Amino acid sequence: MFSNSGSQQSTGPSEGYSYPVCTTCGRRHPGKCRRAAGTCFKCGQTGHLQKGCKKNTAASTSGQADKKPGASGRVFAITEDHATKTS
Repeated sequence: MFSNSGSQQSTGPSEGYSYPVCTTCGRRHPGKCRRAAGTCFKCGQTGHLQKGCKKNTAASTSGQADKKPGASGRVFAITEDHATKTS
């Protein structure tokens, strides 16, 4: 029978735990840094980095590099009367 009593460690960010920032790569991750080991962040293999990963297929990345993030802005409008009353 499984019991929830006792001390349990959280295993990842999905459980409210945030990994510390790595001093080598600046990312938050558990265990050894893949950048320090020279391994790819995407597939975990050595010999290349994420930019050159063969798992970055044209289907999964098509158009994503060229897209700019959508701009979002706010507009605030006040009347001259309101401006003089509040300043």
